[in-house]
Amino acid sequence: MAPSHPLVTLRAGPAEAVLDPGAGGRIAALRVDGVDLLLTRGDGPLTWGAYPMVPWAGRLRDGLLRWDGTALALPTDLLPPHAIHGTLVEAAWEIGGPAGDAAAVLEAPLGTTWPFGGRAVHRVTLTDESLAATLEVHADARPFPAIAGWHPWFPRTLRGPRGAMGDPVEVDVRASGMLRRGDDYLPTGEVVPVPPGPLDDCLVGVTSAPVVRWPGAFEITIESDAAYWVVYTEHADGVCVEPQTGPPNGLNTGDFTLVEPGRPLIASMTLRWRRLG
Repeated sequence: MAPSHPLVTLRAGPAEAVLDPGAGGRIAALRVDGVDLLLTRGDGPLTWGAYPMVPWAGRLRDGLLRWDGTALALPTDLLPPHAIHGTLVEAAWEIGGPAGDAAAVLEAPLGTTWPFGGRAVHRVTLTDESLAATLEVHADARPFPAIAGWHPWFPRTLRGPRGAMGDPVEVDVRASGMLRRGDDYLPTGEVVPVPPGPLDDCLVGVTSAPVVRWPGAFEITIESDAAYWVVYTEHADGVCVEPQTGPPNGLNTGDFTLVEPGRPLIASMTLRWRRLG
């Protein structure tokens, strides 16, 4: 029996991207000449592929959205005690129209746990040297605060048809500062210099497109119009460089976009790769 949400495969020259509508509308795989540039599996829904984060990104303190004088409860089951990465990480998306050889559109309502209604649209286009994605967050009748972004997982070691290749991953993100993280993993509001060493932090003032590099094999430049970049390098299997339009807990600190009927939030990300060596 075919799955209710079959995979969508895009192809352009040596590149192949696989979208998984049934697993959060994510980019489940990105391959160039058979080399996987994303982690294709992980321990649970948060740790693989490149998934859209809507209508917020990162942690939301204690799973509460404080809006219009009311504290609205959102699910905290993925990473208690906070709500994390929006309402659609595990949701099934629908194909929004005929998928072409190198482009597809996925759509999903923001779900019953989101009290405002609305929907998300994920557009993905593949070329022989890049993958471009656009996220749209649309309101129905009620305006609401929103943040959008992507959570790509890059492997520490590249593997192709002949096994491991290149040196271990390097992350090159040049930023003027970092939002200080409290013991609860949420920003305190203070901007501090970016420290050396492993990160699970939100960087600001990014001065050039971040690069994920496997010396001797490939590098990926991540281009985005997003102003906030969460960098996560504490995992044993992969690293993350996440463009997002607001910081963790941004729905509660005012660092969001107000989405209104006819005025969606639109964000973009392009992964551009090239061979090294």
